[in-house]
Amino acid sequence: MSTRKTLKLFEKIYNETYNNTLKYIICRCSNLSDVDDIIQETYLEFYRVLKEKREILDKKAYIITIAKNKMIKYFKENEKTKTISIFQETSNQEFTTIDIDSRHRYRNRIYYQR
Repeated sequence: MSTRKTLKLFEKIYNETYNNTLKYIICRCSNLSDVDDIIQETYLEFYRVLKEKREILDKKAYIITIAKNKMIKYFKENEKTKTISIFQETSNQEFTTIDIDSRHRYRNRIYYQR
């Protein structure tokens, strides 16, 4: 398949699947900048597959599967750390760190002075 045909096919599939893919990612990801990165990576991967001329029977399901895998990979690589600083005036200027694991796969760190 020529590059022009690949681009036309990609554009057609992109227009048909973009809204559903975007909804899928937004429902599972709370940060909009992360959503933009994941959807871009998803369609970039799909375009690579089209260029390799692989046979895809259900393109919508294939794109959702790519999006799912990209989200898993993205959140593993970019494990978020939320930092909360609490300062108290004391004579000792040492800092103590307490790590608190939350249910949302974030690690909260509280810094305070003793």
